[in-house]
Amino acid sequence: MTTEQKENIVTELQAICSKDSQKKTAKRANVSTATISQMLNQNWDLIAEEMWRKVQIALRIDFDWNTAETFNFKMLQRLLQNTQADSISIAVAHNAGAGKSYAYQYYERRNKNVIYLQCKTFWTRKEYIQNLCTACGLNDNGKVAELVARFITHLQGLNKALVIIDQIDKLNNGSIDLFMDFYNDLDRYCGFLVSGVPALKKKVLRGCQNDKPGYKEFYSRIGNAFFYLNKMTEKDVSLICQQNGVNDSQFINEVFNTCNDDVRVVRRKIDKYFIANKKAA
Repeated sequence: MTTEQKENIVTELQAICSKDSQKKTAKRANVSTATISQMLNQNWDLIAEEMWRKVQIALRIDFDWNTAETFNFKMLQRLLQNTQADSISIAVAHNAGAGKSYAYQYYERRNKNVIYLQCKTFWTRKEYIQNLCTACGLNDNGKVAELVARFITHLQGLNKALVIIDQIDKLNNGSIDLFMDFYNDLDRYCGFLVSGVPALKKKVLRGCQNDKPGYKEFYSRIGNAFFYLNKMTEKDVSLICQQNGVNDSQFINEVFNTCNDDVRVVRRKIDKYFIANKKAA
């Protein structure tokens, strides 16, 4: 890892620690508080390369991608701001690859009292609440009831907190049910944004129709509605390309026509563009 990359990590760490403690940041990164302190104080001699990479990955620090303020990106930033300011609960259901997670992570990194969690398919109910505690920088030891109480107590102490539960459709029903407990204890004091692919909406509506326990309550708490994004325009693709160093109009048009409304595909094509041009040079 280059010195410049380490400096970029430290810059991001400074921003993260400015809205949270070094102790909580270290917990989220699964490293010691001393390691975070040494990084911030430029005491790098004894910090292994593996530790730098561990912090980079855990805190989602990306050296190679610049943010483009596309229509969907700006819309999600406004939606997140309103959700946090008004302490409401909403749900977003849209196709994978639309840039939802990136927008959520961007917001979380730049705003106070925001907790972001990206769910995993293999999590048990306990692992889900443990990871929510870790995202808050809290101790993740204990029984489910203790962890839930710890999580809720932490949020009760924050001013206008926002919890973003990304890819919630990957959780099992028992884990999704916990959202109702969070909502009941934190209604009007904490905002929640839950997000997933269109299957999330289908799952919720099917559960309501079949009168499955918890689904009507879940749907009610998100206002009986789902938010959707727009399809990417050529202007959006152009913004992404230009912000990441590509100004070739023919290439941009080709990417727009072949990306299938997927930001990940746009990024892969940009990466290939630079690899091809590097070889040609």
